[in-house]
This record gives sequence, C-alpha cells and structure tokens, in this order.
Amino acid sequence: MNQKKVAEKIVEESVVLLKNEDNLLPFVGQKDVAFFGRAQIGMLYSGNGSGGAHIAGCPTILDECEKNSIIPEALLKGFYTYKLKEEKVSEEDTFDWTKVNEAMNCGIMYEIFGKYRAPLKEYEVPEYLLQQAAEKTDTAVIVLGRNSGGEECDRHLTEDYYLTREEEKLVDIVCSQFTKVVVILNVNGLIDLAWLKKYDSIKSVLFLGIPGERGAVALGRILSGKVNPSGKMTVTIAEDYNDYPSSAHFSWDKEHPDQIMTYEDYGLSAEENGSRGFEKSPVTVYWENIYAGYRYFDTFQKNVLFPFGYGLSYTTFEITETGTQKKKDGIKVVVRVKNTGAVPGKEVAQVYWSKMDQEGCEHPMQALGGFEKTSQLAPGEEEVLSITIPWKELAVYEEERAAWVLEKGEYALRVGNSSRNTVCGKFMQTEQDYVLEQCENCLMLASCNCGKLKFLTKDKKPDGTTKIADVIERTERVDTVKKGNQQKKAAEVHNCKVQTRNFSGFSIEELAALCVGYGPGIPFAAAGDLSKPSTILDENGTPLTTNSHPVGYAGYVSPAIEEKGIKSVFYKDGPAGIGETAWPTEMLIACAFDKKLWYEFGNAIGEECERKQVDIWLAPAVNLHRNPLCGRNFEYFSEDPYLTGICACEITKGVQENHPVLVCPKHFAVNEQETFRRGSSRKNYDAVDSILTERTAREIYLKPFEMLVRDAKVACIMTSFNKINGIFAGANKDLCTHILREEWGFEGAVVTDWGDMDIVTDGADAVAAGNDIVMPGGPPVIAQILKGVQEKRVTRRELENAVSHLLDMTSKVTP
Repeated sequence: MNQKKVAEKIVEESVVLLKNEDNLLPFVGQKDVAFFGRAQIGMLYSGNGSGGAHIAGCPTILDECEKNSIIPEALLKGFYTYKLKEEKVSEEDTFDWTKVNEAMNCGIMYEIFGKYRAPLKEYEVPEYLLQQAAEKTDTAVIVLGRNSGGEECDRHLTEDYYLTREEEKLVDIVCSQFTKVVVILNVNGLIDLAWLKKYDSIKSVLFLGIPGERGAVALGRILSGKVNPSGKMTVTIAEDYNDYPSSAHFSWDKEHPDQIMTYEDYGLSAEENGSRGFEKSPVTVYWENIYAGYRYFDTFQKNVLFPFGYGLSYTTFEITETGTQKKKDGIKVVVRVKNTGAVPGKEVAQVYWSKMDQEGCEHPMQALGGFEKTSQLAPGEEEVLSITIPWKELAVYEEERAAWVLEKGEYALRVGNSSRNTVCGKFMQTEQDYVLEQCENCLMLASCNCGKLKFLTKDKKPDGTTKIADVIERTERVDTVKKGNQQKKAAEVHNCKVQTRNFSGFSIEELAALCVGYGPGIPFAAAGDLSKPSTILDENGTPLTTNSHPVGYAGYVSPAIEEKGIKSVFYKDGPAGIGETAWPTEMLIACAFDKKLWYEFGNAIGEECERKQVDIWLAPAVNLHRNPLCGRNFEYFSEDPYLTGICACEITKGVQENHPVLVCPKHFAVNEQETFRRGSSRKNYDAVDSILTERTAREIYLKPFEMLVRDAKVACIMTSFNKINGIFAGANKDLCTHILREEWGFEGAVVTDWGDMDIVTDGADAVAAGNDIVMPGGPPVIAQILKGVQEKRVTRRELENAVSHLLDMTSKVTP
C-alpha cells in the first residue's frame, strides 16, 4: 500500500471550500499569483504533543502550486524564502533533552510540555514589493498559519483565535492592493473569520486545517482544478467567540490564575467536592447542557458564518429525498443526488431528525442522524444513496428512568448538505414511549452541587428565538410506528464477563506488577535515566517482570512474565501516525464525510503499525470540539458525537479487521479542556473538574466511546486525567465499570493516560474502579497498589480481574 497516496487522497476529499465568489477558483491554465504568509513555504503539516509528527522535507504550498502552473510572483517568493531561511529558532521552540532526567519527576515534564506556544509571527512585507506584485497580477493568495496551544495547554483568545496584529496588517494591505484574494486557512483549530466581511476583494476561502506531509500536494491539485473540493465543516464557525455557549465557562489562560474558573465562581465548595489542600481547584461547567455545537446555534436561531456540514464545490448538486422506510435497525432514508453543474464532483447528503412536539424531555431543534458521500459524479449524472438512522439516535436518555427512551410523539426528517440547508421530508409518529435500554444512574452531579447549578434549557432561551415547531415546515407523513415495532429491550445490567482464569500461582506482587506499564514509571522514559528500575524484585533479587517485546521500549510496553505465558505488547502514539507517515490531523480527516476513505486510512496506518511491530495504536482521539480554544482540537474529529463515532469506528475497523493491531481510543471521558487537565504540582492546583448532567454525558460526550465499544469492538480504552463530577476519570467506577463493562459489554483493558500519579488518581484506587493498567506505571505505582492492598482499598480479586482484562487484550495481538 502507498501510504503517501492515501494521505494525499484524504486531503483531496477533506479540504473545505468555504467561499468562492465569481468562481475565482480554480485557477485554470497558467496563472500568475502573489503569495503572502509564511505558511506558503513553512506549511504547518502537523500538530504537537502525542498528536504530532515530525517529517523532514515536506513539500511546500508554493512548490506544489508551481508544479500545477500557478506561478508565484518572483520577488515575493524570494522575500519569504529569505526570511524563513534566516529565521533563528528561539529557546522557546526547543527543549534541552540533556536535562530530561531533571524534568521527569512529579509532573514537571508536563509543566514544560504544556507551555503555551504562541502563533508564529508574520513578516512585514515591504511596500515596494507589494506594489510591484500588484502591477503583475490582480490575484493574491494569503496563507494563514496557526499551530498554537497543544497538549496540556489551550490556545489564547487575542493574538491567536483573533488575528495577530501582524496578520491584520498583512490582510489589510493585501486586500487594498489586489482585487481578487484567496485565503487559505492552514490552522490547528478555528480562528475568528468575522473579518472576512470587511473585504470585498476576498472572493475565496479554503479550510486546509493541518493536512499532514502531503497536504501541499493535494492543495496544489485543488487550486488548479485537477481535484474538486468536497469536504464539509465538522464544526460550526460562529460570528463571534462569545457566541459559543461554552465561552463563559472555558478556562484557557494558564498565565493568569485569576482567569481560571473554580468551584467558588459557581457558588460551590471545593472541599465538599473532594478537592482539599490545593491553592486552586479548577472547574469547567458544561453549562450548554445537551446543546453542543450546531445543536445550540440551530435551536436558539443564532446566526453563524458557516454552519456545521457546510462546504462548497466547483459544481452544483440537487439533493432529493425519494423514500423512507422503517427497518429493524432504524429509519432508512433514500436520497437521490444529481450533479447539476459543469464539472465532475462529489457531494455529501446529510439527514437530520427533529422531535416536533415538546412533550417529554427537551430536544435540540435537530441532530445529525446519518450521511453518505457520493462517488465522483459527472455533469448530469446522479446517484441514489441509502442512509439509515439507528433507532437509538432518536432516543433520549431520561435520568429519572435511567433509560434510553424513544419518546411518544412526532419526528421530522430533514435532508440537505448542511445543518442550515435542508428540506423537510417525511414525518414519523410514535404512539407511546418505548424503552430501548434500561440502565442505572451513573456520573450524576455531586449531591453537594444539586440545586446550585443552572444549565441551559429552552425555558431560558436567548432573546429573539422561536419555538422549534415554528422553524420546521410540515410536509408529507410517514407511517406511524406502532406498538411491537420497537420492543422494549432490558439492558444487560451487571453483564460483565466473568473472570475464569486461575491466578492461584501468582503472588500479590506479581499481580500488582502486571497492573502497570513496564519501565521506571515516568513519562518519556526512553529519553530518561534508564538505570532506574523498571519493575520490582522478588525475595531473591530477581525482577518480577520483564520486557519481552522485540522493539518496544520502557514506558510504552506492558510487563511480561514469560514463564507464565504473558508477553509484552507495545503501545505507540498517536492520532497523526506512529512515526512513518505524517498523516492529516483528525479535524481535517473528518471533513471528508467519507466512510470508505476513513476505513482506508485505518487500513493504511494499521499496515504501518504492523510493519513497526506496534501492537496498540494510541488513537483515535474522540473528545469533542466544545470550544474553539481547546489546544487539541486538531486531534479531535468534530463537535458532533455521532459523526465522531462513525468516523472513529470506520478507522478502527480499517485497522483491526486487516491487521493484528488494536486501537486505543482516548480520552475517556469529558476531556475537552487542556488547561490544568491534570492540575499542576508546581502551583499546587487540582485537576480540572468537568461538571455536567448525566444526560449530557451520555448523549454527547460518551456516545463516540459507546459506538466504538458496541460497533467497532475495541479492546483497549484510555482514561483521561480530569475529574468528572468530582471523581477522577481513572478512579471512576461508574465510568470504568458500570457504564463501560456492565452496560456496554466492554471486554478489553482500560489504561490510564501517560502521567505521574502525584496528582492524578492513586494506582490502587484506579484498579479498584476498573482502570486495569496504570501507565507508564513502574515501581512507584506498584508500591501504591501494594499499599492499597494492605489498606483494603483494592482486593486481590480486583487485581486478578485487571490482569484478566490485560490478558484478554494482549491475546488479540500476541501469538
């Protein structure tokens, strides 16, 4: 398989054309263009942290445009080439790895790793160069780059989300000199785009995201018209940052502690919430409730710049619903898509559903229920697509009943190519409530917070909004769903797989040593002091465990006891690849809306893992885009949980169905803020507490993980550092046992994120909660577990269960 060709194809299918007035794009034939922005040569091809990749000699946007007969103005090209060549790397851009041993203790590494990275400064272009370029061409391309924030650190609002001063000046002067301007967004998350309205000369806008090492190649083909863009935005682009419902509840400024939201800001008590002895106890309240992303903007009729699911093409399409049928697994919608334009292209048909009446639980105005992408359609050609909305997608989680319920009432189906461009089609009627799955209440608000927090509801909607029924046009009706069509299905509560292995020959020390990673127990151990012990010793001074993996290294392998048939497995980061191909980031990959392509990507990266003898790929990352300042949004697919789940499932199947490799989705769960996600040992800050309702957790933030367990059969899941309603995710029995195993039927192993246990949960508490493996672990955490046994915080049976889960997982990838 040619991985680079797959990487190119992903970008070709994912780039989003946001604007194209006067059909400025594509540039057909030889075209002289003035290029601006440092990213034209220094294209940002990867993010950073575990979602980053490092490849030398990546093609540049400028070079690839030249190959496609888009000729850059020579003097400007020379200017940018010189400036980038002469630019010195600052100390802030480097880390002295000779001091790594000093950093790798008690979370200090994360203090360095999580330092805010500001956007790279744009160069000031001399006025004479601008004027000379404008004399040669009336067309300019501005490439705006953004690689700020990252793991452990969110982005900033000014000089980051909003244009920097240098960028504002550049845009202003370019738009004053050129009548035709294209803006390319080479960004690791959303930036403010309200300024686009100020300039009539900006005719075209392309969202390139962070496209991996072959991104420039694909972009050159799109700009020249050899490829017709077909990507769709997986997030809503608001008119203003304050329009995002999370804006007042998201902390991002680590440099100014007074800006960090705490329990006290909401009238809550840190001590009552279990956060004691800290200088600061951060919280992030999911005030928007179930109204995440477009669910908020569409329900409350807020204007947006570009809606969820939006993306233009060089051609036009007509989408028509032709039929709807009730099936055993859901509602099947048949859609006809016709290319009504002059060039070949692809379109994405999207189906949204709405609950018409307001009885029962609150519902957003609409939610994505299904989608399909066409093949390449020639002008005049059409294709029929079948899109099935699973019954559970129409259900709500009722906290009072602790059940998933398909509520009595009328449901509308809407078909189109974005959340703001749909036509109402058929209606469905349910004659009574149907319990699809009975559960137990989990992850509920802490009792000390009940009645003290107010979450967004439609009863408290912003001014100027209308009722849902007023914004949906009624048309044709589908058959009523009658009693018996959907049978009540009791949940298999407490349906954990019974541990049947015999561990009578294992000492308590051996069991404890198998519940951690093999290595000294510090992040990035391979770069540290390898003389530190990687396990504990028996009474004869012999190591209890070893590393049996041929290429895996300390800190990223599981322990082996070969004489008892237990072999090591090798984990490796991350979403952007394992060190071979620098793949497009997840934020861009999802824009393809193409299930077959996602499966192909999984197959391609699975092949790389197999070649490198990587057993467990630490990806995909399936947290959601809750706020545009999240430093790791480039690692996440979408603001929509269903789209995220489908994308992650297809990638997972592509890996696991073709290779002896497992995926490890992360970060489980409700980890949408990097700022103090694991606290700060240096500042004595607690880890951030994600506070939300049980319904919001289940319907929005747990949904992608549930889909991965039930539909893609994952065998490894990584927990997150943060707390959920006062309890660390890694020590949360509701999360790791009751929901994951007893409800969803998960049979693999749960691993922690890679970090020290000085602030995040104690190893014994993690194992007792069902978090089987503490990473990177090592002797320090083994000692925690053994102490927990003595204190009866964890039992031998719980250790045996954890090791059984480890063996269930490793058996899938080891002979």
